[in-house]
Amino acid sequence: MNKVIVDTSAWIDFFRAPAGGIGDEVATLIEQDRAVLVGPVLAELLQGLKSRREADTLNELFSILPYLETTRDDWENAGDLLRRMRHNGITMPLSDTLIASIAKKHGHAVLTLDKHFEHLEIPLHPARN
Repeated sequence: MNKVIVDTSAWIDFFRAPAGGIGDEVATLIEQDRAVLVGPVLAELLQGLKSRREADTLNELFSILPYLETTRDDWENAGDLLRRMRHNGITMPLSDTLIASIAKKHGHAVLTLDKHFEHLEIPLHPARN
């Protein structure tokens, strides 16, 4: 089975409502050893932590997940994608284009609730809502 990069929006939903919908899908991906972590997602989640307890929970869970390092090529591909999207009148967050670049390079899908990922040339993992 293919690996899936779980985007920040899916993790937030998982932590807030682990039962049902996308929370169940994230849990299934973790159980099947298919969930993958990338730097932009880690950074976005860390910035929103409110307590040491939340940090400990995050660190414990993320210590068991595969982590994909970001390379210079990933950054260059993200920059090129941003330029092409802007040329077509679409503005995208840098973090999301970087996630898309990493996913495309590794052939992974992305599980997300963010609709703007639909503009990117990557497979999206279907979320159960």
